[in-house]
Amino acid sequence: MNNLSLMRESLPNLNGNLRLLHAAVGANAVDVYGNGILLASNLNLGNVTPYIELAPDKYEIQIYNTGTYDTPLLTKDLEIIPLSITTVSVVFLENNLTLFTLKDSTTAELKDLAFLRFINLSANSPLLTLSLPNGNSLFDGVEYLETTGYYPLSAGIYDFLLSTTGAPVLKDIISNIKLDENIFYTIFIIGSFNSEPRLSYLFTEDIIRK
Repeated sequence: MNNLSLMRESLPNLNGNLRLLHAAVGANAVDVYGNGILLASNLNLGNVTPYIELAPDKYEIQIYNTGTYDTPLLTKDLEIIPLSITTVSVVFLENNLTLFTLKDSTTAELKDLAFLRFINLSANSPLLTLSLPNGNSLFDGVEYLETTGYYPLSAGIYDFLLSTTGAPVLKDIISNIKLDENIFYTIFIIGSFNSEPRLSYLFTEDIIRK
């Protein structure tokens, strides 16, 4: 092994990590490219990729209908910074396809707790509230594409109540959600309010497993 190889092995890994989520109701399955490199293929509504390791750089993200590579549905620049951990969701905003970027956390300031985030990706929903069955609200009045922080909770298995804020138009139970110590999680709400596809949730671990 030469000296150059030894130097490369000793350098810290400063790459960022990115995962992609399809939450755009009405959009077909898509292929996602970054600087011409295929990052995700046949990404359907409600699908989320594992984290993809990328070198720090500015990337031209292009979204195509799956199986095509002629006219992109969306072209947008995205910067990957060193050691960043990011979720990028394909969504609609004012009837236009766009990217919604979230910075994910994986470092716990409070040990022995789990951390939960609640993100509303349903474009036509009213404000949504996530609470415990006893009525204690964890996230109150969350609007579409609102960025919330992580809420610390004791590790355990939880049932959560998803409801519309104010008038009780919607009350659904999200059950048997297991939260482990020192792990960050997100509950994403996707789908349509009072139409198809109906509201559903996506529960993710915001962690990179080697």
